[in-house]
Amino acid sequence: MSNVEHPNTDTTIRLALFDMDGTLLDLAFDNYIWMQQLPQLWAEKNQLDIDDAKQRLYQFYVQHQGSLNWYSSTYWKNQLGIDVLALQHQHREKIRTRPYCFELLESLRKNNIECWLVTNADEATLALKLETIALRPYFTHIVSSETLGFAKEHQGFWQTLQKHYPFEPQHSVFIDDNYQVLDSAKQFGIGKLVSITQPDLLQQRQNIHPDYEHLDKLTDLIPLLQLEQQPETLF
Repeated sequence: MSNVEHPNTDTTIRLALFDMDGTLLDLAFDNYIWMQQLPQLWAEKNQLDIDDAKQRLYQFYVQHQGSLNWYSSTYWKNQLGIDVLALQHQHREKIRTRPYCFELLESLRKNNIECWLVTNADEATLALKLETIALRPYFTHIVSSETLGFAKEHQGFWQTLQKHYPFEPQHSVFIDDNYQVLDSAKQFGIGKLVSITQPDLLQQRQNIHPDYEHLDKLTDLIPLLQLEQQPETLF
């Protein structure tokens, strides 16, 4: 009988990589800052009509979307003359988790799934959110794209992450609300990719991507990974 090598078909998930904003945290805070407060302040600063200010600012956003500049509070402060980080601190009471965030993280911990937080939020914004929401104890590594020098939309992020924190992509699940980021993770070879049905709890998501599974509720990830379900609390 000939010796035939069979490919490794083990797809067991051992590591969960989480995005932060729009995945574990409600994106409503970020939309409030960037789509409401910042345009209003910029309009007042430049004596512009609010609709005109929004149109100009949104065009500026699109030009930088997917780059480190897009996620940098320092960059926007320099460009617009408005301290975006201070603005976030001013409204930090609006920073909230999405429902069942901690229930999911507790379930993963009890199922011995290691968790990493990988976010495009710059270091200062990440620090603010970790001060506000007690996420830190659940994660082995917490990584800002600013630290690695590449946004998650780019292969350089994943290559540098792998260099600094070696992991097995084929045995990892990555959860993110950004389809461009998921596409990049797919190209890198992450084994399982999952998105979020409603990143901003105040508005419905448009144009659900057909190629990715979506979580209506964060704890839906547990049966998706065929893990033992932990009892959910009511509060």
